[in-house]
Amino acid sequence: MYEFKLINQELAESRLYRTTGSFSRLSGRDIADLFYLQTLSTYMFVLDNKQHDYGIAYATKTCQYGPYAVFRTAATDLYLLGFVINNPDYGNLKISGSDRSLLKSLSFQNRKHFMFMQRLAKDAVSKSDATTFLFRLETQLKIENPIFKQMRRLIVEWQSLKFSQRQMIISKLLQNIRSKGRGSEIFTHISSMSTRRELKPLPQKSDTLKRAAATAIGAYAGSKVLPKLTKGKLGSVSGAGIGAVAGYWASGRKKI
Repeated sequence: MYEFKLINQELAESRLYRTTGSFSRLSGRDIADLFYLQTLSTYMFVLDNKQHDYGIAYATKTCQYGPYAVFRTAATDLYLLGFVINNPDYGNLKISGSDRSLLKSLSFQNRKHFMFMQRLAKDAVSKSDATTFLFRLETQLKIENPIFKQMRRLIVEWQSLKFSQRQMIISKLLQNIRSKGRGSEIFTHISSMSTRRELKPLPQKSDTLKRAAATAIGAYAGSKVLPKLTKGKLGSVSGAGIGAVAGYWASGRKKI
């Protein structure tokens, strides 16, 4: 329910880009950089203990209107930045020809980003998924700033970072978003993180519980299936034992 409260009250509409003319003060590079930084920030929120719900709500709101195809002031700032990158020739945008050309030169894959936001909204993005996607997004947007690249590498390791490293990320995000998009929705949330005495990651799901569940499921399946497959040569007890072992080891196998 908390997610819907956030969507209805805090995320009612874009705070930074209420009209197409709002983009006139941004260069093409600024637009791409802000989109990248806000994507990193949204993923970071989902990993953070206190900002997790907001991150889920923001990702949900961002993908509410599809893959950035229509200008909607009711959408998030991230959505509208994605719209401009995806539609640089949109007639009402007051951006210069050179900035328009820069945005057109980007190989932004809007549907890939939209699908990433959908998975993030469901809290279903693994560390390996995020690592691959964010690296590719960096390439698509022609991100060359070494500080942005450093933040990307560190944020995917949020769970294992030291407090000082998390502080450094927050400081760099604040500095860069303040200079390009201070009024954005997420700026307040990043600011609040900078004042916290603790920056704890979201507790990881217990591998022990996962393995226990897989073992129980394997045991049950083995007790029912193996006696039939072996035509009674293996009883339900033996089948349960084999199934339990199979379920245990399968739960610990790394997915490729």
